[in-house]
Amino acid sequence: MYLKELSSFIKKEVAPEQFQIDSEIYGFHYGDYNNEKSIKRVMLTVDLSLKALYFAVKNKINLIISLNGLVSESIKNFKPNLINKLSILSKYPISIFVLGYPFYIAEGGISNTIMDALYLKLDHPFEIKNYKGFHIPIGRICIPNLYPDSNERFTLEKLIHRIDSNLNIKSILYLGELKKEINSICIVSGEDLFIRNFHELLSEGCDCYITEKTNKSTISYAFDLGINLIEFSFFNCELLALSKLCNFLSLKFPYDEFYVYNSRNPLKKYTTL
Repeated sequence: MYLKELSSFIKKEVAPEQFQIDSEIYGFHYGDYNNEKSIKRVMLTVDLSLKALYFAVKNKINLIISLNGLVSESIKNFKPNLINKLSILSKYPISIFVLGYPFYIAEGGISNTIMDALYLKLDHPFEIKNYKGFHIPIGRICIPNLYPDSNERFTLEKLIHRIDSNLNIKSILYLGELKKEINSICIVSGEDLFIRNFHELLSEGCDCYITEKTNKSTISYAFDLGINLIEFSFFNCELLALSKLCNFLSLKFPYDEFYVYNSRNPLKKYTTL
């Protein structure tokens, strides 16, 4: 497979280029971008940690597809951690492609992965215009799937239990009444997207909003309005979405090798006795 084949497929089908929110890191991020470069081994990863880069070197990876880049903002100075990473990369012919926000919001991406894992049914996407004027679906407005002919109420507590059991999430923050019935759920994946578009999202009038990140002002405002919020780390969801993408790419390019590097969530939960 040539680099241009895979990059073209990603930009059109996996994480569409037009879904960029603004000028965030997306696309080729490091290394040789020669379209005719031969690619045999590809690694997918949530982030570009030192351990992920060592894994790539050990397994003779040609291309790393990462959800996040080496940096998240402009470089003001070279910190030791970044220098170490660049030192490793400079010794080997590895290219890096960053999926960024487009993979969070694309069909088959992280928002859809969460929706499917929680057995929710898409009602309609919530769209905004990006800086290029494209309509991009930053949210998924969903309704809960229940057993046929079931008259059982779907509550906030039941939704939290689904997150715990289906996504193996043990640390879940919530705002609202556990016994309150939930009929409409909005999933917003991608760090800061919920905060940046909070008031527009409220116009949908959903019973509950699922997000990875909130802040004090949005929590306070939601509390005053009696809105249900659920917040948890999407790390497991990101890894699940990348695993599905790995299988998809393996079928699309059967003569090449694809790996998922499981860096595991570095944050641990401490439980007191």
